[in-house]
Amino acid sequence: MYMLRQRITSKTALTGTPTWRYKLPSVGKYTAFELVVDCNRFAERADNSVCYPIESQISKIELVEGGSRAIISLPGSQLDALNYWENGKPNARRHSNQTGSDNLLHLYLMGGRSLYDTKYGFDLEKLAETYLEYTHLFAADAAEKFDVSAHIVYLYGWRWMGPGEPDFSGYFRSRQLASWTTAAADTIHTVEVPVGNPYRIFGIQSKTAGTTLGGAISKAELMVNNGQYSPVTIQSMMQYCMQEIAQYDLHNSVEGQEYSVGAAANVLPEWFSYGGECSAVQKNGAADIALTADGWVNPMIATAITTGNIPFCFKQTGYGFQKCARIGFDVLEDGGDLLHSVGMGALDLEITEAAADKAVAVFAQDVVAY
Repeated sequence: MYMLRQRITSKTALTGTPTWRYKLPSVGKYTAFELVVDCNRFAERADNSVCYPIESQISKIELVEGGSRAIISLPGSQLDALNYWENGKPNARRHSNQTGSDNLLHLYLMGGRSLYDTKYGFDLEKLAETYLEYTHLFAADAAEKFDVSAHIVYLYGWRWMGPGEPDFSGYFRSRQLASWTTAAADTIHTVEVPVGNPYRIFGIQSKTAGTTLGGAISKAELMVNNGQYSPVTIQSMMQYCMQEIAQYDLHNSVEGQEYSVGAAANVLPEWFSYGGECSAVQKNGAADIALTADGWVNPMIATAITTGNIPFCFKQTGYGFQKCARIGFDVLEDGGDLLHSVGMGALDLEITEAAADKAVAVFAQDVVAY
């Protein structure tokens, strides 16, 4: 038995196709499907106050069985965060804001705990007709965004091959449960969680630019049977995001390339809710210039001291990747510490809002048996 990273297909000319739908093979045992999104930057950055990493243009990625049943249904940033928790480090990516520069991101639709899982995965013989659906915002050229004519996606499958193929007992289902705009400080918003399957992960995301998790949410509580008991209560989103680095042994650093607009403070991608450190240096071959950087603001910034309009390289370290917090179970990865919801009368995630007009979302991953 061996693992094959199988090239399934690729798709170009996506400008007039806001949702690309592709029928997956009808046989095969896959631990994951890998989607590589590639697009060039349209023009050098002209606005220092906005920044669009490639995942911001991915509205939704879905794995759909039988025409309507979503096995995976997440926006690009949430899938990126889920992969971060599953793999322990940020996905491979290239980020640049120079004319014609290549921006690229690898995303994984995971059926099991890892690319080499032998217990959980997608057995396409046991699933009904299964489709990949990719919905995007690469619709028109824009200076701070992308050259949509260069938009390409590549689809790979991680497939067990040869004698001794595993017999998967089930797969992981990942989907957004709720998305809303907050009403006011101290308002309680309750997300009803479907019961029946064991849960591995709940994710909470702050989606508003320039707003940390704590700026949108002051408290989160996972409650069973209308408050009979609470497996998890989060009182400080910042402390919770910081401790998960140790709890899950996460690598919390991302690098990229940006373009300085004059001598202004240039916002960097909001890859973390809370900054720890940020550094910036001129790109090789650019004008000799000094830069300063600040990682203790949201979003992080870099500033050319005397002049600008130059490319530079940066590195971010932070907490709460993609401005998400993880409520995690199955840390032992043997099923012993899953949150078993079968038999529960109700399972709710109660969110206490920190301010009005903040976009918030909740997503979850559970285990589905064949």
